[in-house]
Amino acid sequence: MFVHESTVKVRYVETDQMGVVHHSNYAQYYELARTECFEACSGITYESMEADGVMLPILEFQSKFLKPAFYNQTLTIKSIVNELPTVRLTVDYEIYNDNKELINTGKTTLVFVNKETRRPCQPPESFMKNVRSYFI
Repeated sequence: MFVHESTVKVRYVETDQMGVVHHSNYAQYYELARTECFEACSGITYESMEADGVMLPILEFQSKFLKPAFYNQTLTIKSIVNELPTVRLTVDYEIYNDNKELINTGKTTLVFVNKETRRPCQPPESFMKNVRSYFI
């Protein structure tokens, strides 16, 4: 298992007329956290993986809203990878507000895809060599 924490400060533009973070922004929060998690556990960037011919598009996205987030709060996003990635990479998310209250849970499933053929493929070894150590 690998767990990584990221933070994001809610900007005014991310809120609706009620001052609550609009639900559409959670996809961006997940992506920010997932990218940082990806780099922390693998030691490589999305950019370098794509340069090596592998992309990682989203297959599934789930989000459950437990409490609202508001303008100017600093949110902590916990990214959790419970299983060693194969052709698929699943990341669970927990988002906490300034009071350390759980306000959102989510999950994304991504698929490693060959950039040229657009077909699923195994994760690159450059990614897996560091990731394996968290699942032994």
